[in-house]
Order: sequence, then C-alpha cells, then structure tokens
Amino acid sequence: MRRNPSPESAEEAIAHAMLPTYVIRSGSPCPRPVVSGPRRGARAGVIAGVLAACAAACVAAGCAPGAADQVTRPVDVGMTDQMAPAYSDGNTTLFQVQTPVQLPVRAMTSADVRSAGQAPAGTPYPRGVFLRAEDESIEVHYTISNLDDAPHDVWLLVDPWNEFVRWRPGVTVVSDEETLPNYGYDLFFTVPGRQRLDGALTPDDMHEIAIKLASVEQLLASPQAQAQAQAAQAPGQQQAAASGFDATAIANNIFNPQNRSNSGDPLYTPWIPPVVAGVTGFDLGLRTSEAANVAVEITMEVRDLRGDRFVDQDDTSARQMGPPAQVLSPPAARF
Repeated sequence: MRRNPSPESAEEAIAHAMLPTYVIRSGSPCPRPVVSGPRRGARAGVIAGVLAACAAACVAAGCAPGAADQVTRPVDVGMTDQMAPAYSDGNTTLFQVQTPVQLPVRAMTSADVRSAGQAPAGTPYPRGVFLRAEDESIEVHYTISNLDDAPHDVWLLVDPWNEFVRWRPGVTVVSDEETLPNYGYDLFFTVPGRQRLDGALTPDDMHEIAIKLASVEQLLASPQAQAQAQAAQAPGQQQAAASGFDATAIANNIFNPQNRSNSGDPLYTPWIPPVVAGVTGFDLGLRTSEAANVAVEITMEVRDLRGDRFVDQDDTSARQMGPPAQVLSPPAARF
C-alpha cells in the first residue's frame, strides 16, 4: 500500500481550517458525529491554538516538562483525487495512504538488553520486554477532513508497532470476485462534504491496540499458524484450509475494533500473552474505495508511566527506538 505525505496546497489548507467540525465520541468503532460548529482562520493558526490550549491544560494539571508528559507535534497525511489506486484487481479498488508515526521511546542500551533478559514464559518475543503496555499512556487526537463537496466513506487506519514487530495487514483474496482488506485498528466514518470530524483514541483504546498486536504475534508464532504458513508456500496449499484453522481470519477477529480483550472472545482471549509489549509507534493512514481529497491530522498526549522509557521529542541528542525491522502480516495477506 502507498505511503504519501499530505498533499495540501495553501488554498486547501485554508479551506481545511474553515470546514465545519464534528466531534466523535471516542471508544466506538462506529461513532456518531456531533456538530460542534465551524472553525475559522488559517490552518497553522488552528494548530497553534490547539497546541497552546494543550500546553495550558498541561500546566494547569501540573504536568512535568520533558519526557514524562508531552504533547507531540502534529502529524498529517492525505490523498488527492489524482492518486492512482493503492490496490486494484479488477473487482476491488482501494485508495490508501499511510505515514509512519514514531513515539519518542528511548533506544535500548546494552545495559537495558541485559536487564530485559530472556523472553517471559508463554510469550512470542525473542527476549524480555523493554516497554510494557502498562508503562505508557497514549491518547491520540485526530481530525479527518473532506475537501470535496460530496460525502466520502473513509477508514482511519492505525497499524501498530511494538519493539519487536510492525503490523502490515494487506488484503485477502477471498474469491475471484471478492477481495477484503485485513484489519489493523480500522475505524469507519462517513465524512460529509466540506466538513471534518474530530475524535480521539483514548489511553484505553491504545492499550487495547497493544494487546491486539501482542495477541496476533502470539497467534502467528503458534504451531498451527506456522504449519498453515508453510502449507501455503507449498503445492497443495488447500490442505491449510482443510485443517479448519485459519490464522488470517483469527487475526482479523482480534484486530477488529468491535472485539475487546476483556470480552471473553474464544478467538481472542486464548491468544493474549501474559506480558504485553507497549506500542512504540504506528502507521497512520486513510483508505477509501473511490478517488477523494481527504486528509487526517493527529497530535498525541504521551505519558511515561515508568519514568525512564521515553525521551523528550525535542531532544536531538537522545536516541529513539524507531520502527522495528520485522514486519508481521497475516498468512493470506497480499499487497
């Protein structure tokens, strides 16, 4: 899938800043928009005001400066109606853009690696975990903008990373007539023409995303999934489906935002490892099934609950962990 920067021109930026805004209640995979009224002024002024308000709120709340509590700089990505499809097979056409969003997690030192030790029993990791899910609190504030007159169905994409793997879901070819995108943490919205939607992924949502990625790691490291992946690479790959175990379908069930780790889901709960690695970043994106002029912008409130796992985003001398080298995908994924 294509990963592009935001395409906005100066005119589009001004139009973006003046779009009527809807507020999304967080925590729902099918949110209902609530009108909050239009915003005016240049986009840069809007961003500056938002950041100033966040900073003021942080001061009022007694936030400590630096790495412990910080509001990240805005990150945005968008598509234009002139872009080629990211995926097209004659039946299914998908337009998609993504950009990496790196959390300011401190790079591990040799002492950290020694301290991490061996992988905890019952986990899929190659060593001990440096950043655990309970070590962080992340809240993502997003604005999805539709610069066209017509409404668009838009998927907000959050494909997470931890210190070990980076999720890349791709698509699954179900039949000659049907191809479906595999799940990351995908939220669906219908964005009215010349309007925009504001919402948030709460700390609970981001913690759930960490659990989802760790659970899919556990799933895909299982003997059943490994056997299916090997069978798919060999002649007679139909035997994988004949076994009744479908790792791709289970991964999609786990990542589906409607399914939560505390629900007792028999296709999710058994795969939750006893130790969950924290989110260290994600690929932020948008997907549509038609050409469109849409964009998303985010800022994040980051809290280092352990006190020594994050660095100040503005400290150029501090080494950050960055994205992991290993990419993880469902066995049936195509790109």
